[in-house]
Amino acid sequence: MVFNSSAQEQEENDPAKAAALVREAIAARGGDAYLNIRSVVSRGQYTAFEKGVSGDPVSFVDYVVHPGRERTEFGKGDTKLVQANSDGNGWVYDARQKMIRDQKEDQIKQFEQSARYDLDNLLRTASQKSGPKLVYLGRREAWRNTFSEAVRVDFTDGSPATLHFDPHSKFPIMIEYKTVGEEGTVNNEVRYYRWVDFSGVKFPTIQDSYRDGKQSNRVSFDTFIVNSSLPEKLFAKPSNIKEVK
Repeated sequence: MVFNSSAQEQEENDPAKAAALVREAIAARGGDAYLNIRSVVSRGQYTAFEKGVSGDPVSFVDYVVHPGRERTEFGKGDTKLVQANSDGNGWVYDARQKMIRDQKEDQIKQFEQSARYDLDNLLRTASQKSGPKLVYLGRREAWRNTFSEAVRVDFTDGSPATLHFDPHSKFPIMIEYKTVGEEGTVNNEVRYYRWVDFSGVKFPTIQDSYRDGKQSNRVSFDTFIVNSSLPEKLFAKPSNIKEVK
């Protein structure tokens, strides 16, 4: 019995099995086509949840350039809200208040945390030979009656993330991680559904986020455009509100 227990523990901690599972997920998403993505423009609807009740959906467009640049626009016209981050800096435009301002330190930290645990960034990081330590966790119940094969990604600063993969399709179905903010430590989950092919790459078109077990938002994507040329000024802070487009 001791031998069997040790053998099982060794298998579950096997970094080679963990790395293989990450490779299979990348292959399922498009292989080289996925890894060669340098920019993504996505559009859809964002719905916030409050105490389990969904609010009104808001349209958004999101621009991402790997690594480290992102601009998200919510709404249009007099209700438009823009958040942009680039190379450790960030700014916000609020049409209702007719103002542009630099992001506060905690906002930049929140962006950096969310970027680390973003599905694409996490998969890319986990696939690198010089990346963080990978630990194979074996079969897990991701959520009620939904089972996965799981891999823990151990970053050197002690802030791990757990990736759950569908045992059949190999697509990621959930990420678990912790963040620390003003309210203390928060347990986060992001669940991924409805995978659709865009330009030879599979994307999850529904993403549900949970904080401490309660749903906080749903993001529903309509389109993804990969490797379009995005101008530098898209991420640069405008000098006045008239320059915001």
